[in-house]
Amino acid sequence: MKKISELIDYIPAQSIEKVALLLLILWIMSPIAVMLCGLTQDTNEPILSFKQYPVSIYWYQILQTIGFLGCILSIIVFSKSILDAKTKNLLVKEYIKNNILTLFLFVMLIWSIFSCLASENIDISFNGTLYRKDGLITYFTYCGIFCCGYIIRNKRFIKYILEFFTSTATLLSVLMLINSKYINDLFGLTSDSSVFYQFNHFAYYLCMSLMCSLVLFQIEKKSILILSIRIAMFAVITAALVKNGSLGPYIAVVFGLIASLILIIRLEKKYLKRILIPLGIFIGVTLIMNISNSHTFSDIKTLETDLYKVVNKSSDVDKAGTGRWILWRNGVRFISEKPLFGYGPDNLGDQYAKVKVGTDRAHNEIIQYAASLGIPAAIFYVIAIMNYFIVFIRNRKKISILEIGMFCAVVAYLVSSMFGNTMYYTSPFFFMLLGISSSRNKLIS
Repeated sequence: MKKISELIDYIPAQSIEKVALLLLILWIMSPIAVMLCGLTQDTNEPILSFKQYPVSIYWYQILQTIGFLGCILSIIVFSKSILDAKTKNLLVKEYIKNNILTLFLFVMLIWSIFSCLASENIDISFNGTLYRKDGLITYFTYCGIFCCGYIIRNKRFIKYILEFFTSTATLLSVLMLINSKYINDLFGLTSDSSVFYQFNHFAYYLCMSLMCSLVLFQIEKKSILILSIRIAMFAVITAALVKNGSLGPYIAVVFGLIASLILIIRLEKKYLKRILIPLGIFIGVTLIMNISNSHTFSDIKTLETDLYKVVNKSSDVDKAGTGRWILWRNGVRFISEKPLFGYGPDNLGDQYAKVKVGTDRAHNEIIQYAASLGIPAAIFYVIAIMNYFIVFIRNRKKISILEIGMFCAVVAYLVSSMFGNTMYYTSPFFFMLLGISSSRNKLIS
């Protein structure tokens, strides 16, 4: 071989896929690695953030290592796709049409570089804050994780990923439900947040893992014993989500389950029992968990009251959505102040401080992208997601229960993201699922 193109063409696609699988499994296992890392921390440290800080550095190092290796794989795969397009004499217009989602996410990433350079605080925009670590450098790790997911198309590999993901989530859920002070102190866990900093963040994670446990139950074709284990894991993660008490991810799962029910009725009726049973268990667990403490129902009632406040423009409307309305309203104002490049990645803290709001995020990812990176970046993201939906709908007659399940998992997170934030240890799981799902959709096109 005398050319780089010959070397790239020589690298087997199967080997690349296996490396991508390994990287994703390592990332999926990272919460357990972080939990074990908690064994080395001072359990007598009175301030939780001081105890968690060394662990967060370790978790972020794992993300950077896996994410950057994923970026290297993505360069190889992109180069191979270009060579393949040249071999097939594929027109540039046709190539772009076939890769809208990935290309627009990449353009969004490039735009974030300009946003970082235009920021008033380039250091934060590049590295992120100490708490969120969600700056430009982290965006590239998201890219690497997404590409690892996009590379994997083998159903058996996807099943491995889902099994590791849901098993890890089940372990964290069991420890949360046990809520032993000794275990919590030993591994650095908190009662409603597990290894995560905040209970909402754990809920984002549970939202995705719960939908993935549903996928495993739906695609399982073996013994009754394995099906029972799958549904038991679904029940345990559901219980953890209800106990966690974050309403946004809970509502997101409801949307995901409804979407799954509708799609199965319309496209795969033979799997109807595989959605009705989990749906019944989800409702049953919710009712049982709310016998002693009906916080889920009270939160839903509060949501109805908040919607009334917004519609009628009440004097205390800023408190609606546990304070989210004032975050959204100011976030939209920040967008109007810097519409082109925004304030820079992870750089809204000072702006919210100026209006005396004690947070640094809009609690809505679309507003966050537009305010941080500029309106064009948010548009690129929306176009990519819209293309994801269009391709799925276009392929509706070809899809299997696996594609339906992965689609509903992505839908659930997208609903949750309308009330949540990106975080360096939760967002990669979404981009992993988005990469796997969009790749499967493209494969069957």
